[in-house]
Amino acid sequence: MATAAVERTAERAGIVVTGVGAVSPAGLGHQALWDAVRGGRVTTGAVTRFDTSRHPSHRAGEIPRSALSRLDSLVPPHRSLAARCLAAAAAEAAHGAGLTRTGRLTRTGRLTRTGRLTRTAGFTRTEGGARTGVFAGTVMGTRPVLDHGITSAGLTAEGTDWAEPARLLDLVPEVVPVDGPVVLLASGCSVGGDAVACGAAAISEGEVDVAICGGAEELSQEVFAMFTTLRALAPDVARPFDDDRLGMQPAEGAAVVILESAEHCAARGGLPLAVLLAHGAAADAYHLTRPRPTGDALVEAIGTCLRDAGRAPEDIDWVCAHGTGTPASDGVEARAIVSALGGPGRRRPAVSSLKGMLGHTQGAAGVLEAVVAVLAMAAGHLPGNATLRRPDPACAGLDLVPPWGREAPVATVLSLAFGLGGGVSALLLGAAGGDDEA
Repeated sequence: MATAAVERTAERAGIVVTGVGAVSPAGLGHQALWDAVRGGRVTTGAVTRFDTSRHPSHRAGEIPRSALSRLDSLVPPHRSLAARCLAAAAAEAAHGAGLTRTGRLTRTGRLTRTGRLTRTAGFTRTEGGARTGVFAGTVMGTRPVLDHGITSAGLTAEGTDWAEPARLLDLVPEVVPVDGPVVLLASGCSVGGDAVACGAAAISEGEVDVAICGGAEELSQEVFAMFTTLRALAPDVARPFDDDRLGMQPAEGAAVVILESAEHCAARGGLPLAVLLAHGAAADAYHLTRPRPTGDALVEAIGTCLRDAGRAPEDIDWVCAHGTGTPASDGVEARAIVSALGGPGRRRPAVSSLKGMLGHTQGAAGVLEAVVAVLAMAAGHLPGNATLRRPDPACAGLDLVPPWGREAPVATVLSLAFGLGGGVSALLLGAAGGDDEA
């Protein structure tokens, strides 16, 4: 798929979000996610799945056991937890969009001001001929499956499933009708936004009518070891943009957004939840683990979104920041946001990071944050920086949303993500029912 197509503004094709789904450290479903975010609840805690005694931190964002037990009744079994979570998120999003296994639209819904999805009996037109594709991102893929076979006696894992990242997508076609391309991306921690962009490009190019765009990650010993080596693990909680921040906390989960052209959505009687206005991508190619201090790639990706969507910096109501809580990257991101959106005579951009609450879900992060963006616009609520105590003076150019959040109209959200190696992704989302909805 050509880069120009991937970066093309979705607004030209009138691309809308019609369903959302999530599995996260907050629990099962998008409502559990939103309740935790709106309440400013920190969902990270003690790691129970493997031994962390050799690490400086013993905390991460695990999916609750209660959610895992419910997961068993919702999706088929699979050796990869990430595959099961992705399927559950896809099933929830497809149900919310009104798409079932047979391709029949059974219900329509619209998010209310509380962030809840209300449903009404509706259109029952058969959509069996629709082309539906899957575009999903991950960092570790099925690699954490190998953890299950590591014992004190050595490696006892059977088979080589863990070495086939594409197995992450095994279950999605079992819960959602898929008759188009199935694509797995692995571009680092910006991959969630990249998956959404690829799905949007496929719609724009007429390759699919419906794009299931997702990200998934399972907590692993390898990730813990990597961030220990990088000295990037927070001992208690991640504190994005705080002057006392000490590092990040890894987490797991999955999220899905359903994209369609506005024309296709209207033809089948669907209701859009949000509009995908634009996508921007860049890479600074500066260092394997450190972002370029000037944040040029972030500024470029933000500029691409504004230019392609025909927006001015003051049009952005909320920046859902990458904000991992590491000393280096948060400062770079703050400077980049101020450079791209701030300046004399402009209001300070309202900024918050969800990773203080949820941890860093890596391949799932970009899509989880897109789901929260959709919910925030519906509820008219800016999520807060839940763990913020003492803002970093370097963030003086930002309006850091207080821990408890803020009630305010949210019509446009800029969601940012970047990762090791310098890849950057930016998504610009607009509220449903606005001037941009076709």
